[in-house]
Amino acid sequence: MRTVYYSDDLNKSFETEEECLQAEKENEEKLALVKAEKEERKQAADEVKKAFEAANDAYKEAQKKMNDFVEKYGSFHLTLHDAAPVANLWEDFFAPFHFWF
Repeated sequence: MRTVYYSDDLNKSFETEEECLQAEKENEEKLALVKAEKEERKQAADEVKKAFEAANDAYKEAQKKMNDFVEKYGSFHLTLHDAAPVANLWEDFFAPFHFWF
């Protein structure tokens, strides 16, 4: 008579109890690692989202101030020497149509 050890977690049979326990332990470690990576990714994504929200709020405030300035003084000129664009004309043009995408 032969004894077979079955793991419900892995849905797999093993020849020895040690093999079964070791495989279950390795599976638990993998699952814990995957869970930790997902949590880390979620936190990083939240940080990026918060940064873009803050940048968007700052952009809206700058636009309001510029519009107030132009309304009061007639025109405004600014030259920026940074890699980040002030406005994305493509997004500004297609913003009313965002529900199509």
